[in-house]
Amino acid sequence: MRRMAPVKVIFHFPKTEEGNKVLAMRVAEVHANAVIQRIKDLDCSRAQKLELLDAIIESKQQTPQPIG
Repeated sequence: MRRMAPVKVIFHFPKTEEGNKVLAMRVAEVHANAVIQRIKDLDCSRAQKLELLDAIIESKQQTPQPIG
């Protein structure tokens, strides 16, 4: 697997609960897009890619959500 150079990031955490929620949604969106792109880049049929995506979604739906 190809290794990427480390990236330095300066992160300023939100100071409000609303800011935390917005951040969580943006992080989730970036993560989902990364997963989708990795699936698209796989060397397999479209049907296999859809099957994998469905399995990921099903797995997530079965995972208990944190309270709060």
